[in-house]
Amino acid sequence: MGQARATQKGWLTPTQTATAATLSLLLAFTIGLTLTKRSEHLTSYDPYMHFVTISSVFNAFAYTGGQYPLGYIGLGNVSLAYSGLGDLFAFLYFGIVATVTPCYLYRRICLNDVRSFGELVLERGGIIQSSLVVAIPIGLFATAIIVVNNLRDRVNDCEGGKKTMAVRLGERFTRWEYILLVSGAYAMLMPTGSEVFLGGTVSGPRWLYLPLLSLPLAWGELKAVGFGGKDGAALNEHVGGTARVQILYCLLLAIGIRLAR
Repeated sequence: MGQARATQKGWLTPTQTATAATLSLLLAFTIGLTLTKRSEHLTSYDPYMHFVTISSVFNAFAYTGGQYPLGYIGLGNVSLAYSGLGDLFAFLYFGIVATVTPCYLYRRICLNDVRSFGELVLERGGIIQSSLVVAIPIGLFATAIIVVNNLRDRVNDCEGGKKTMAVRLGERFTRWEYILLVSGAYAMLMPTGSEVFLGGTVSGPRWLYLPLLSLPLAWGELKAVGFGGKDGAALNEHVGGTARVQILYCLLLAIGIRLAR
C-alpha cells in the first residue's frame, strides 16, 4: 500500500540494492570514524562518538534484521521494526542524536573544547542543553513520519509478522499517537521560547515562536491522519506531508534562533 519500491518493482535487483546499501553504510561509518578521530585530537578517547558511530551503523542493519546479515553473527531474530521499537529509535537517532551530535562536534573540533560529552551536558544553559531542547520536537516529527507509515501498512504488517506499535496497539491508539507527537512538537516551543533558552543569551525570544507559522500546514495533516478517517494507500501523501511540516518547522526554528541572538 506504500510508495513504489525499486526492488519490489524490479527496477533494481536484490543484489544491486544490497550492494548500494552496504556501500552507503561503509561510507557513513568512515565519515563517523573520521569525525571521531578529529574529536579526539585533544584527548585520547571519545566514548560518545564511538558509541554514536557504531550504534548508528548497527541500527541500520537491525532495523529490519533477519538472517541476512545479522544471522551470520547469531542475531537473526533481532529486528527493531518488527518488534515495535521503530518509533523509539526514530525519536532517539533522527531526533536526539542527529541534533545534539553536530553541536557537540562543533565544541570539540571547532572550539577545541576538551570537556567530555557528560561535562558539556551538565553545563547550565550551554549549547548541548539548548540542542537537547531543540532535538525533542525534531524527534517528535521524525517519529510522526514513522507512525503514518505504520498506520498505513498495519494490515500488511500484521500478515507479515511485523509487530509495529500500530499492529500491537491498533488504529485508534496510532492516530492518537500521531496527534500527541505533532502537538508535542509545538508545545515544546514554550521552553524553547523562554528567556533561559540558549543560556539567557537571546535578545528577542519571541522570534523562537516563529515555527508557529507552520501550524496551518500541520493542521491539515492532523485532520487527515489524526482526526480523519484516511487509511491505507490514501495515507501515502501524508507520509511526505508530515515530512514537509517537519522541514518547515525546522527552517523556521533555525531562522528564529538566529534572529533571537
